[in-house]
Amino acid sequence: MLSDEYSVLLIDDDADVLDAYTLLLEQEGYHVFACSNPFDARNWLQADWPGIVLSDVCMPGCNGIDLMTLFHQDDNQLPILLITGHGDVPMAVDAVKKGAWDFLQKPVDPGKLLVLVEDALRQRKSVIARRHYCQQKLQVELVGYSDWVNQYRQRLRQLAETDIAVWFYGEPGTGRMTGARYLHQLGRSAEGAFIRGELTPGNSEQLNDLIAQAQGGTLVLSHIECLTREQQHQLVHLQSQERRPFRLIGIGATSLVELAATNQIVAELYYCFAMTQIGCQPLSQRPDDIEPLFRHYLQKACLRLNHPVPEVDGELLKGMRRRVWLSNVRELANAAELFAVGLLPLAETANPQLHLPQPTPLDRRVDEYERQIITEALNIHQGRINEVAEYLQIPRKKLYLRMRKYGLSKEHYKF
Repeated sequence: MLSDEYSVLLIDDDADVLDAYTLLLEQEGYHVFACSNPFDARNWLQADWPGIVLSDVCMPGCNGIDLMTLFHQDDNQLPILLITGHGDVPMAVDAVKKGAWDFLQKPVDPGKLLVLVEDALRQRKSVIARRHYCQQKLQVELVGYSDWVNQYRQRLRQLAETDIAVWFYGEPGTGRMTGARYLHQLGRSAEGAFIRGELTPGNSEQLNDLIAQAQGGTLVLSHIECLTREQQHQLVHLQSQERRPFRLIGIGATSLVELAATNQIVAELYYCFAMTQIGCQPLSQRPDDIEPLFRHYLQKACLRLNHPVPEVDGELLKGMRRRVWLSNVRELANAAELFAVGLLPLAETANPQLHLPQPTPLDRRVDEYERQIITEALNIHQGRINEVAEYLQIPRKKLYLRMRKYGLSKEHYKF
C-alpha cells in the first residue's frame, strides 16, 4: 500500500459516481479530491503534484481526452486513468496511445480499479522522486548564482523528462558537454550508453557505428555539419520515430541558425533542434559565478589530493574576476587545482592583461549582433520579407538595406 501523501483527483459530473469512487478509494487509505466540474479541475494541480487523475471520458461540454491534453501541457508524465462507456472504447484506446495511463470500461470492476490506481501512483512516486533527485543534483553540481545558471538548471531539469533532441552551443569550457552528461544521467536513457562522436569531413562514415553503440542511450555529436546530407536525413528519420532509439544531442560553437542559413545542415535537421537550442554563456558574461566555481573546484582538488584547503585571498578573487578565461570553466578548474598545491602565484592570476585577446571595435560588435538578429528572423520566417519586417518592427526598405549591408539574401532561407 502506498503512502497516503499520494492522492487521487477524481473528475466526474455525476455526484453519485463521485461519492461511490471516493468511498472506495478512501477505504483503501487514499486522499481523494472529488471534482464535479472538469473546467475547474486543472486549477487543483500544482507543479510536481504527488498524485494521479481518474476521470470520466464523456462529460457535458468537456471531453476527458481533451482534459488529459490540457493536464499534459503542464506535466506530460502525470498518470491519467479514463473511465469509459462501452461505445467509447475505441476512443479510450486512442487516448492510451496519446498518453493516458490506462482506461476502465463501465461498469467498473472495483478490484481492477484499485490495482490500476496503485500502479499509477507507484509510477508517479518514482517520477517525483527522480525530479527531486535531478533538482538536488543540478543545484549541487551546476555551481553558480547568476540568472543564467538558474535558468540553465531549470531548462535541463525540464528537458530531462523528455527524449527530444537538444543543441548546446557556445565557447569551449562553458558547460556544453556538462549539460549533455546531465541530460543523459537524469533522463530516460540513463541506463544506456553515453556515446560521443567528434565528427570531421574525413570520418563522418563512422556515424552508423556510433548509432549502433548509442541504442537505448545518448548520442552526442560535435560538428554535425560535417555529415553528408544523406546522413543528416538519416538522423532526422531516427528522431522522427514514435519511440526514438536514442537521445540525440548536438554540440557546436554557434546556434543552428547560422548553419542552416549557410546550407551546412538540411532544414529538417534544423527543426529537430529548433525549440531546444541552449546557448552556454562564457564566464566573461557571468562574473558572479567565478568565485563559487573556483571554491567548488578548489575543494574538489584538495579532497582528491588530500591537501588542506588554502585560504582564498580577496585580492585573488578580484584578480580572477578581471581575468579573461579563454577556456572558461575548464581553465578555472585547472587554476583551482594549481592553487591547491601552491603553484598559482597571486600576481599572475590577478594580472588583467594575461591572455587578453585583441579587442573588437564597438561598431563591429554592433554589426555582428544586428546581423545575427536579422539572420535568425529570416530563418524563423523562411525568408518571407513582410513577416520578417513585421517581426523586427522595421520598414521593409530599411530591412533590405540592412540585408544588403550584411550580404544576406532571402533566397537562402526558403526551405
